[in-house]
Amino acid sequence: MPNDDARPGVSRRSLIAGALGLTAATAGGGLLSGCSGKSNAGAATAGAGEAAPSVTLGPKLTTVQYPEGYVGPVARTLKPLTTEKVTFKIVVKQDVTIGDWKTNAFTKWLEQKTGVHIEWSQIGGTDDDVMTKVNAMIAAGDIPDAFLGIGFTRSQLFLYGAQGLFTDVGQHIDAYALNLQQAMKDYPETRKLIQAPDKKIYSFPGINDCFHCRAIDGRGWLNVDWIKQVGLAMPKTTDEFREVLRAFKKADLAGNGRTIPFAGYNEAPIDPFFMNAFLYDPGEPWLVVKDGKVDVAFDKDEWREGLKYVNGLYKEGLISRDVFTADGDQLKRYGNAPGKPLIGGARSNYWGNFLDIDQKDPNARWRQYEACPPLKGPNGVQYAAWDYLTVGVEVAHLVITKKCAKPDLLVQWADAQYELEAILRGYGGPKFAWAKKGDLGINGKQAVYGFDATWNSQKNLNWGQDNPMYRSQDFRLGERVLPGDLTFEKPLYEQTKERFFPLKQPQEMQFPPVTLDQDQAAQEAEIRTNLKGEVNQSFAKFLIGQLDPNDDGAWNDYKDRVSKIGVKPYLELQQAAYETYNG
Repeated sequence: MPNDDARPGVSRRSLIAGALGLTAATAGGGLLSGCSGKSNAGAATAGAGEAAPSVTLGPKLTTVQYPEGYVGPVARTLKPLTTEKVTFKIVVKQDVTIGDWKTNAFTKWLEQKTGVHIEWSQIGGTDDDVMTKVNAMIAAGDIPDAFLGIGFTRSQLFLYGAQGLFTDVGQHIDAYALNLQQAMKDYPETRKLIQAPDKKIYSFPGINDCFHCRAIDGRGWLNVDWIKQVGLAMPKTTDEFREVLRAFKKADLAGNGRTIPFAGYNEAPIDPFFMNAFLYDPGEPWLVVKDGKVDVAFDKDEWREGLKYVNGLYKEGLISRDVFTADGDQLKRYGNAPGKPLIGGARSNYWGNFLDIDQKDPNARWRQYEACPPLKGPNGVQYAAWDYLTVGVEVAHLVITKKCAKPDLLVQWADAQYELEAILRGYGGPKFAWAKKGDLGINGKQAVYGFDATWNSQKNLNWGQDNPMYRSQDFRLGERVLPGDLTFEKPLYEQTKERFFPLKQPQEMQFPPVTLDQDQAAQEAEIRTNLKGEVNQSFAKFLIGQLDPNDDGAWNDYKDRVSKIGVKPYLELQQAAYETYNG
């Protein structure tokens, strides 16, 4: 799903400001051989004690329109980075949409522009399979020049970096990564978010200020046509939500008893949608911060009250019976059922998770569903679980290893991918166009670019979202919106701005993306895995009634189980990491 998403006089904006949506619209190794060939003078590594050579960026394209006050990537002429062929060996994961990395359209375009050739080693399997193979590769010393789009955790980056296996790219940024420098000025929190506890930077990041993604875990949808048919309004409280679902069931708007008032599936945790009406629930791993102290949400009395509420909904048949077992295909079968819609609503990140999106049909079914605002609970609690930090900056997009003989050149290659046209081609493909003067973007301001469709389903055109990119909020909202071909990004942005942004929790409540050392990480991983299993299984059992949330014995037994798994040592580890992060 979408991860989505000229600088004169531009004031600098922090990552936090982007997270707050403060724009005009919202203020209202056998070691593989290393790289070969020669680079140009600008890419030569400075010797000890020498001044780093300067590099320059190509001129800005004058044909591109930018809205007033635009902060984000700029379109420039990409200059060749080397005068002779240079080859790097890079490990990537196989992806059906990306196709063959060697023949991919963006691969060819980027090589033509930069003069840098990549020899790809593609690893297949699930994300877990890929990481297992990569760790085995590293353990065997069989490392490439770099890894691209491999999901290293922050702790893994620190571990391998501290061992000298991964290069500290931070030492090259000032001399060779001018685009990234600018992005880090636009989003000053970036450096803190990507550096390890030793203050080194072991990966090139992806900056993706996706506004709607910040509320992704707590979003649910309701059929507004159905709401009108039953004579009600979009619910604002837990009681009103129950009444809407009851009305859906009673009216049986799908017909023949087929109506499913509210559906869910196993890929979208349901607890953040409901529990934020009782206490702040950021979702797994349920860590919260109060007065500088790290805690968990899942063993509090307010969590129990939320369990009572969802259990009541389930008892009345208002939540689908397969809410924890249905997969994405099953949910889409519900959403795309022929004839009348079957579901009154769904816990889902966006429409495309539970039905097909037709952007050209004004009467397409997905348009019947709107985001349900965060519900207010019986004690007045009402949070939109807002992600201020982890959405904006993503680590490990490019990791350069000690094997690379020319890390400075590879840094320049990565930095070229922060240029505006490279970004558009990298995640959208070649079928884009620069917006014309007067074209409007998602936020109603001057558009910068447009696509034939928000997501191009054709294969072998782009690198998905695996490579380094700089997608500021202004960039994402600068996508052209044409009448009759309405991108779903526009209503997704608008409904997030209107219904979730005003109810976001204070930022100090969010547990930040911390990094653990090797010993901490091993201990934390075991406890976290066991806690995850217990909390999720017990939540499901309480919801469907296998455990009774009204029974003191059942609740106390649950708290004893999570306590014995190790909540206390788990929190001690997180507290230490939190203090290091803020140190």
